[in-house]
Amino acid sequence: MSRKSRFARRLLAALLCAAAALAVSAHEIRIGSSAALSGPAAGLGQRFHAGAAAYFTHLNQQGGIAGSRLVVDLLDDAYEADRANANSRKLVEDPRVLALFGYVGTPTSNMALPYVRRWKLPLVGAYTGADVLREPYNPLIFNVRASYQEEARQLAVAMKASGVRTLNVFYQADLFGRAGLEAMRSAATAVGIKILATATVKRNTAQVDAEAAALSTGTPADAIFMVSTYASTAAFVRGARENGFGGRFYTLSFAGLEQLRSALGKVHSKGLTIAQVVPDPEDRSIPVVAEYQQAMRDVGDKQFDSISLEGYLAARVMAEGLRRARQPLSRESVEQGLEAIGSLDLGGFHVQFGPGLRNGSSLVELRVLP
Repeated sequence: MSRKSRFARRLLAALLCAAAALAVSAHEIRIGSSAALSGPAAGLGQRFHAGAAAYFTHLNQQGGIAGSRLVVDLLDDAYEADRANANSRKLVEDPRVLALFGYVGTPTSNMALPYVRRWKLPLVGAYTGADVLREPYNPLIFNVRASYQEEARQLAVAMKASGVRTLNVFYQADLFGRAGLEAMRSAATAVGIKILATATVKRNTAQVDAEAAALSTGTPADAIFMVSTYASTAAFVRGARENGFGGRFYTLSFAGLEQLRSALGKVHSKGLTIAQVVPDPEDRSIPVVAEYQQAMRDVGDKQFDSISLEGYLAARVMAEGLRRARQPLSRESVEQGLEAIGSLDLGGFHVQFGPGLRNGSSLVELRVLP
């Protein structure tokens, strides 16, 4: 066989392989995500994407979107910003990825923003209520959950009603912690609560003995507001109680109700108030919760919790946007499809998107742990 013939055959084989690859990709819709799947905050990323995966599995079993199955490229960032940055670059440089979805955390979601702006693809359903994803307005960012500002306002009103007049704040020393601190500073001022002292913790650590002592005995207040993940929040509560603090504890939804309750145990969790931005995941009388529970059971997961419910709801929103996007799908058409969702009741959880509207829900409920 001549060299020219061998080259022609190799070229034909390569073209056939490429054509096959294109045929497969034509039946897939690919979105990308970076989340904490390992490390001290792994419970957040794992549970959020367990809920999302349950819905996407159900969706694909029902025929996907216009016959195309949805695929999530899920990368682990261990709740570290530098890893989220590298993951974001990898995802957006893949032309098959039409949107970013379900980033978990403020510092990690923040790493995606330059890529969203440069590569012009939407970021949907990040597990954070920080203003960095809301102000200034960016038409490519679709928030499903309520903001930390809205959570803080509800918490501050509850504090005032419980007789809290002074407050200390324990917060993570990063963008998330500062967002929570500023949200509570504004909310507390509005209801006449004075913040006396603050203490910080490094992200992904639970070494908080000195901080617990300082806010419990150094400058005692009626209550302590905490802005961190479940592991460091639980360690702080235990330390504060051991130092004799008898006041109330309050925290944002990001801590993860079920993970925090498990980390604390019944003794230390009693009386802690946590904001929630989704319905009660155990309440089957809410249609969307019943559907979520069935989707979880269908994939063999019988653990129902607020974080996986939020992942499920974010996945529902992502799918609604894809359904409304014009074919053939592109990053631009997916953004337009998400904007076209308008006012939508998923069955007890309402979202609204449209021109100039990118913050889907304002639902905030408070749970006091028994």
